Amino acid sequence: MKTLKEINAYIKENKAGIDPRFRQRYHMMPPIGWMNDPNGLSVFNGKYHLFYQYNPFDVKPGVMLWGQFTSEDLIKYVDEDVAIVPDAKYDSIFSGGAIGTDDGLCAVFTLHHESDLVKKEEIFVAYSDDGVTFGEKTKAFDNEDLPEYISRADFRDPYPVKRKGEYFVFLGGKDKRSNSGVIVVLGGKDLSRLEYRFTIGPFYELGDMGECPSLCRVGDKDVFVVSGCNVKERGNDFKNVNSSVFIVGNVDFKKGEITVDLIKEIDKGDCFYAPQFVNGSERPLMIGWQEMWGKSYPTQNDRDGWVGAFTIPREISLREGDVFQAPVRELDKYCSPYVGDGVPRCARLKLRLTGDGKVAFKGKDGEFSVGSASGKIYLDTTLSNNMNGCVRKTDGRYTDCEVLVLIDVSGVEIFVDGGRETVSSRIYIDGGLSLETVGKAEISAVERVDV
Repeated sequence: MKTLKEINAYIKENKAGIDPRFRQRYHMMPPIGWMNDPNGLSVFNGKYHLFYQYNPFDVKPGVMLWGQFTSEDLIKYVDEDVAIVPDAKYDSIFSGGAIGTDDGLCAVFTLHHESDLVKKEEIFVAYSDDGVTFGEKTKAFDNEDLPEYISRADFRDPYPVKRKGEYFVFLGGKDKRSNSGVIVVLGGKDLSRLEYRFTIGPFYELGDMGECPSLCRVGDKDVFVVSGCNVKERGNDFKNVNSSVFIVGNVDFKKGEITVDLIKEIDKGDCFYAPQFVNGSERPLMIGWQEMWGKSYPTQNDRDGWVGAFTIPREISLREGDVFQAPVRELDKYCSPYVGDGVPRCARLKLRLTGDGKVAFKGKDGEFSVGSASGKIYLDTTLSNNMNGCVRKTDGRYTDCEVLVLIDVSGVEIFVDGGRETVSSRIYIDGGLSLETVGKAEISAVERVDV
């Protein structure tokens, strides 16, 4: 393993060699190499600290590190140095969370080791005075203290919260009795000395392994965002290899149980996974990985030299017995009316769909479309050079619906009916985009996004 100094020197020396053709401008991306899950999303000393799974040396996963961004407003961001690397006994640092404490910003993470005979995932913490540079790693939990039926080898992605003076840490896990995904809850007065408390689940929606759980209080409800591996397709749900869901209810930490009001897939697209809440934010904010496992990545070649991005940060609200998502409000100050042909490569649009019809976004070598068919709103990226692309549609049927469309060079996210449903995908189209409306579809606003 290279030292932090050597790793950061490599990034600085090589990042200018990547191809910028599909680089997004108001979504966060790695400066070079491979990115996946958001990690340690937190507010500390008045600034957003945003970490991520990172391999700067290749365009595929390898020895994973924690890369990091900082931001004042979740739109403009700074590439900081790599924050945390694994020790010699471990192959990678996997996902986790972070929380501000009296001792600084505490990162809680997974150290992973795997060989032909051994696989282990163990929970460690490290502290930072400035939120950027971290000190010594300390093991926070002994996996042998887990119940026998909880896997000790698949046990990862800790996310800390503080309730009534006590820390609780949520982890993705596996119930070996049923080969089912669960959320494991640890607790303690000190994050460096955690104890097993209880297990939430299993749930169908967590497949055979829970991943990346995080918790936020939204109004009078506890809301988890959590991902599941190999969730079996069910109707219009779970069409990817892995999926992510909201679990809405209330956790009783004394009794070690949860009452569940709603479980709902977060995003219907083929490029959304491993979302996490921003810890310490005054608003419920969530960011996901704008990609998905089990698919091809068009920038995974020597010419482009990078893979992965964050979704737009999303504000979460509860109303009408449902979960709604909206692009973070800070985006507004970067948007201005666009007058001209077609649509900018970085844009925010409002569409109205009142029946069967679509808006097609056409480039010289590809296209994608947003439309309505029999009341279902859909995003079609099959002709966008996103390898196989997808056609993904909403659960609900809408007779008169407004759709917010965010385009950022190689990414598209749509928010349907005020954010009741969302669909995210990637697009790889050279040149500008022209617009074509078909049937009962109209464009009510086109804005340029300048960052």
